[in-house]
Amino acid sequence: MDKKTSVLILYHSGAGSTRMVAEIYHEQLHSCYHTDLSSVSMDYDYERFLEYDYFILAFPTYHCDPSTSMMEFIKNIAASDKPKRAFAFTTCGLFSGNTLRIFIKECLNKNIIVEGSSVYKAPATDGTLLLPSINFIYKFEKDIADRIRKDIGRIRGLIETETSRIDWPRFKLYSILNYPNKVLGKACKHRIRLIKELCSNCNQCVRQCIRNCWMSGKDYPQYEITHCEYCFRCIHQCPKEAIVLSSNTVKKRKLNKEFYEHYKKEVLKQLQK
Repeated sequence: MDKKTSVLILYHSGAGSTRMVAEIYHEQLHSCYHTDLSSVSMDYDYERFLEYDYFILAFPTYHCDPSTSMMEFIKNIAASDKPKRAFAFTTCGLFSGNTLRIFIKECLNKNIIVEGSSVYKAPATDGTLLLPSINFIYKFEKDIADRIRKDIGRIRGLIETETSRIDWPRFKLYSILNYPNKVLGKACKHRIRLIKELCSNCNQCVRQCIRNCWMSGKDYPQYEITHCEYCFRCIHQCPKEAIVLSSNTVKKRKLNKEFYEHYKKEVLKQLQK
């Protein structure tokens, strides 16, 4: 294996499912290649992005579309003079639809060739807050460790292959039937609010929001809806559970740091077998 190959694992994550899988990818690949792990942001160094030899691009599926933050990132980078090779994966609660096809097409506009892709079923950041507390909506797919192992093997093979071609996932016909639900989901503007009595003004919501929807205030953080894509990271990651959609949100189990640390340890343990 060529340890001089530079690999960038670039991800956008809501509450943390995509980040967790991206971190596992990094742990599995960094001994083979010069591998960096980075999150998209509003002030990302776009010129640095194109310096890498290979990309692994990761993002959640929201309403059968790639996340807004990841799509905006791809649209904002300059097209490469020569083809850049990549692998992409998305996480989703129930269905990914044609998310990867949409994303691969956008990458092609920037001369990024996505030559492999994957979908991982993961806890739904919105479902865990809006739906009844059913056990399965908090779980990753049962065989996720085996899926990741196979995908890491695929990526190593792709990196070591000089030729590349676009790997288009099969068109999902059910996405046509899901279109009304997709439109309705995008049109719904959730009312995120702060319970001031619970807030400790730690400003974690301000630091964690890559879209600058939370800003420091004199007594409490202030929320601005304009650029929000409703990833609900602020709700899941608030240490005092002060950010909610409704009073019922406070009682819901959150997809927080401890939740993902537990799952990550379990997956890494299985990968070591």
